[in-house]
Amino acid sequence: MNATTTDPAEITGPGWRSAAACARVDAEIFYPLDLDPTGPAVTAARRVCMGCPVRAVCLLDVMAGEDSARRWGITAGLTPDERTALFLARRDPSARPEAVAA
Repeated sequence: MNATTTDPAEITGPGWRSAAACARVDAEIFYPLDLDPTGPAVTAARRVCMGCPVRAVCLLDVMAGEDSARRWGITAGLTPDERTALFLARRDPSARPEAVAA
């Protein structure tokens, strides 16, 4: 793996973490007490994630192993509630916008 790559498809396994934007900031920023999606604490964490070259890989990795009953913190720019909604939408095809009711 090339640590300077910005193509998430080239990064596999736990090695993506070394290319993550969050590797260079205090981890506390991703665990705010106030999880208001538009609040300053979440906005600051999202700002780091938005420019991250491995954001998609991060989200896939976390969603694959995250306990749905214990989501905490900001991951890939998403709050626990946003990750729960994403998880439920992926699990329930009828919750997807492209699903058509019969």
